[in-house]
Amino acid sequence: MASNPKAIPIHLLYGSDEDAVKKAAAALLETLKPEDAMNFETIDGRADNVEGVTQSIQKLREAILTLPFFGGGKLVWWKSVNFLDDHGPGRHESVKEALETLLPDLAQVDGTSVTLVITALGLHKGKAFSKALLKRAQAKAFDQPTMRDNSEESIIFEIERRMKAAGLNPGQDAAERFFLATRLDTSLWASEIEKLVVFMGGDKRELTREDVDNLIGKTREVIVWDFCHAVLSGEAKASLELLGALLAQEESEVGILMLLAGQVRLAALGAALRENSLMRIARRGPAAVAEVTSGGEAYLPRKKTGEPISTYMLGQAAQRSQLRTATFWFAALRRLYVTQRHMLTGRGDKRGLLELAVLEIVAEKQVATL
Repeated sequence: MASNPKAIPIHLLYGSDEDAVKKAAAALLETLKPEDAMNFETIDGRADNVEGVTQSIQKLREAILTLPFFGGGKLVWWKSVNFLDDHGPGRHESVKEALETLLPDLAQVDGTSVTLVITALGLHKGKAFSKALLKRAQAKAFDQPTMRDNSEESIIFEIERRMKAAGLNPGQDAAERFFLATRLDTSLWASEIEKLVVFMGGDKRELTREDVDNLIGKTREVIVWDFCHAVLSGEAKASLELLGALLAQEESEVGILMLLAGQVRLAALGAALRENSLMRIARRGPAAVAEVTSGGEAYLPRKKTGEPISTYMLGQAAQRSQLRTATFWFAALRRLYVTQRHMLTGRGDKRGLLELAVLEIVAEKQVATL
C-alpha cells in the first residue's frame, strides 16, 4: 500500500444498489490491497440485532487499532454494514450510541498505517455518526433507480446499455421485456444479464424478446402487461389465454378489471390526442413513447406529485390501440365500469362477467381512419 501522507484514510461506498456497491468495492480494494495479504482484514458488517451490531463495531475497533506485527500499511474492509440507516437494528437508540463511540477510533485511521473501506446498504445522513463519517471519508452513493427520479424509457435505455456492456446485442423490445420482468431490482439485473450472456454463448446474434421470455420467464407483471395489450390490440385468442393464466394464479377478477381499465383509459386518451393532432408515437432508443404537444399536455392526468403521467405508458397503450377510435375506447371504458359495478354488487359470476367484458371489447370491429 502506498505510504502517502495525504492518502485517503476512509472510503465509504453505500446505497440501495447493492450490486453496484459490490463492483465498486471490488475495484477499489484491488487498487488499495497491501503487498502482504496478511495486512488485509475483513469485518462482517451485517447484524440481525443490537448484540450483533455491538460485536461488529468491537471487531472493527480492534482491527483499525491493531497495527500489523511486521509493519507496513493495513487495509480494513467493514463489509455490507446494514445498520447505518433507520431500518432493522439501525433504528435502535443503543445502536446510534454505539456508533458514536466509534468516532474517536475512526479519527486514528490515517490512510498510511491503516486505510478503512466501508460498504453499507444504506445511510441515514441526519445521524451524528453519518455526518461525522461523511466529513472524514471519501464517499460515493449507489442508489437503485426509482420511477420518481427516472422515466421508464431512461431505465430501459440503461438496461440496454448494461446488456451491450456485457457483450449482448439486444434487439427491439428485448430491453423493455427485461424491464417488465425485473423492474428496478439492479441486483436481479446483474444476475439475469449474466444468465443471458451464458445462454447466448458468445453468439453475436440478436437477443430477442422471446429469448428474454424463455430464460427469465413470464412474471405476473409481464402476463398482466401482455393481457392488457392483447385486449388493446384486439387479439381475442391471446386475451382469453392470458386472462386464464392470471386467473389460474388466483388473481382477483376485480383487480384484473381495474388494471385493464387503466390501460383502456390510456388508450382512450391517446386516441383523443392523436385524432386532434396533439400527440404522435415516436421511438427513443429501445422504447416507444408518446410525444405530446404543449397543447396536449394540458389534457394529461396528474400524479399526486402534480407531475403529468408517464408518456411511456401512454405511448405503449396508444401504439397498440391505434386501429380503433377514441369513441370506441370511451365506450369500452364505460363497459368496464358497468362490469365492475355488477361485480361489486354481486350481480353475476365475477369470472364470467370479466370474460364477457373482454370478449365484447376484442370482438368489436370498429376501425379508426388512419
